[in-house]
Amino acid sequence: MDDGLDGVRALLPGARLESLDLLGGSSRSRVRRIRADSRTLIVKEFTGSDEGWVRESAALSVLPVEVPAPRLVAAGAVPPTLVMSDLGTGTSVADALLGRDPAAAADAVVAWATAIAVLHRATAGSREAFRDALDARAGDLPVAESVVPADLETAAGIVTRHSAEIGVDIPAGALEELRALGTRLGGDGPAAALTPADACPDNNVRTGDGLALIDFEGAQWRHVAWDAAYLIVPWPSCWCSWRIPADVVARAIDAYRAASGVPGVGSVEFARDVDAAAVGWAFVSASWFLPRALLEDPPPTNPEKPAPSHRAVILHRLDQARRSAEAPALAELAARLHHALTVRWGDVALRYAPAFDQT
Repeated sequence: MDDGLDGVRALLPGARLESLDLLGGSSRSRVRRIRADSRTLIVKEFTGSDEGWVRESAALSVLPVEVPAPRLVAAGAVPPTLVMSDLGTGTSVADALLGRDPAAAADAVVAWATAIAVLHRATAGSREAFRDALDARAGDLPVAESVVPADLETAAGIVTRHSAEIGVDIPAGALEELRALGTRLGGDGPAAALTPADACPDNNVRTGDGLALIDFEGAQWRHVAWDAAYLIVPWPSCWCSWRIPADVVARAIDAYRAASGVPGVGSVEFARDVDAAAVGWAFVSASWFLPRALLEDPPPTNPEKPAPSHRAVILHRLDQARRSAEAPALAELAARLHHALTVRWGDVALRYAPAFDQT
């Protein structure tokens, strides 16, 4: 009987393998727990672009031991497969946010900020090693160490098209401010590190040693403000993007600053960078969600993953962006888009995460 583990056997010669659980994945990958002799391991098989395998295998290969993340056991390029240590079956931050205990949810958000901070602190000097690891695995595939400039350029194009569609004039200099965030918050300064780039509330697991980060298939090198802003936006690339109370955000940001050790994170300038990153995320995420949101706004269909609507998310992020002083022309564009979309959709509010929303 074919158990689908022949590729893993090639990576772990001589080991007795048994498939235990299908843990999920996406259109890009399949994740399973297996038994290899006396231990359990996680196998991630990539079904989409090889870039995910390149990024995740490169990132895991250079992570220092103090980073709370899986350890790379083996990797194979054909078919693209990773074998990693098994962090167990603990809960995630998303579980806490969807629960009924606001104190537990707040603690989980703080634990997330601390785990991200430890990752940044441990990898701040790893740019060359990460770049070498990417190059060693990419072959002829062009894999940039950061996709921030490309994401900002794409966002500029999509926002331009849909602004015209809904009758919004783009202020002079707004798109230049958006693109300029790629330089202001690039990877060349001291406040840059390795990031999973998709550190969503469900891409982690609570272990006996604390919260550990999982899923590095989008790993890249960029300014740490892009990750810290996940708390402000919040969670720009994630389905579980409910609001977080301001006091919980402030506590998590304080925890990040205390644990990161990245130069300047305690400064006013860093707070401004986080604000600028939140503006950038507002427009990048709008470029992802706006095309569909202009057509329809269907309710979430997965009862295990109740998510806010795209319209609520877009309006909330534009409302925040229009109040920012970090990119004045972008703030004006956000205000114009927010007004036009509110006229079209009504005032669609983004609710707090269920754990914080006991109404």
